Amino acid sequence: MSDPKGVSAEYTIDLPEPTLSGRALDVQVGGGHYKDMAIQPIEFIMKNNLNYCQANIIKYACRYKEKNGEEDLQKIKHYVELLIDMEYRDG
Repeated sequence: MSDPKGVSAEYTIDLPEPTLSGRALDVQVGGGHYKDMAIQPIEFIMKNNLNYCQANIIKYACRYKEKNGEEDLQKIKHYVELLIDMEYRDG
């Protein structure tokens, strides 16, 4: 890819190394706050067909102590408010 001055730019993406099991659940990009859980949030979310807001509520509730603390709790409140608006106020 070239910019207007003719200088080429190369882009790379760092991907996690494949695991021996070949399962994506055995790899976590950006930390280990989900891998050590008995049931990872994504497993619970997918098996219960949760919507986007519900999924984020579960995700942030599971990780707040190990990752972003109060910020993640504020995100939970925001997604609960969105869910209430969409399910009960917007018709």
